[in-house]
Amino acid sequence: MEWRAETSRGLVRPKNEDSWSVVGLPHGWLAMVADGLGGHDGGEIASALAVSCIQQYVAEHFLGGDPGQVLKEAILYGNGKIRESAASHRGVPGMGTTVTCVLITSDMSRAFVGHVGDSRAYIVSDGKIRRVTEDHSVSAELVRNGTITEEDAMRHPGRNVLTMALGTQDTVDVDIYEEALRPGDILVLCTDGLTSLVSPDEISRALVTHDRDRVAGELVDLANQRGGYDNVTVVVLWPQAVTG
Repeated sequence: MEWRAETSRGLVRPKNEDSWSVVGLPHGWLAMVADGLGGHDGGEIASALAVSCIQQYVAEHFLGGDPGQVLKEAILYGNGKIRESAASHRGVPGMGTTVTCVLITSDMSRAFVGHVGDSRAYIVSDGKIRRVTEDHSVSAELVRNGTITEEDAMRHPGRNVLTMALGTQDTVDVDIYEEALRPGDILVLCTDGLTSLVSPDEISRALVTHDRDRVAGELVDLANQRGGYDNVTVVVLWPQAVTG
């Protein structure tokens, strides 16, 4: 598998509270992005803790069992660890984070996506981009009930108001998606610092226009050119890598 990643604090925020990871495992690959919230260093702590705890849990338990179930358990484990940290001197009360992660099987034929919050996973197949995840946000609820359009949601004042996040409550509803992968498919994980300023079609176009070494950085740069109001992180994966 090939992958590239880029992250930036943007042009407004004083620090980068996003975290990300891509790791190879004996039975597959795990990649994730997390967007921390809570301020006063809390977001930075929560996102880093989510990434490390999920990675640890999957590495210890992904031994041929149900990948989707392992991923769900890992995210719930991360939720518990963030809450433990927030209640201790190591964390900040009220801190939380989004998380969107993908567990790819060793034969690169399937991807299991785990999701809480409004970071996103996309699949680009045959040049067409498709969003895998559903945002857990106020604006997304309005899109789902037909009150506003997807384009409106990019500018809606409720776009950053989450209805679900890791660490903010005792338990969370984890969305798990299973996707079949075809040769040439591309997976994109990103925080809302990208998707609030760059459309899915623009993401897809960048993947075609730029070579693999540049595409993640070009997407981050585009978000910053449009204001860079938030931290932005992009992870791009080519599971069944082909020359290009």
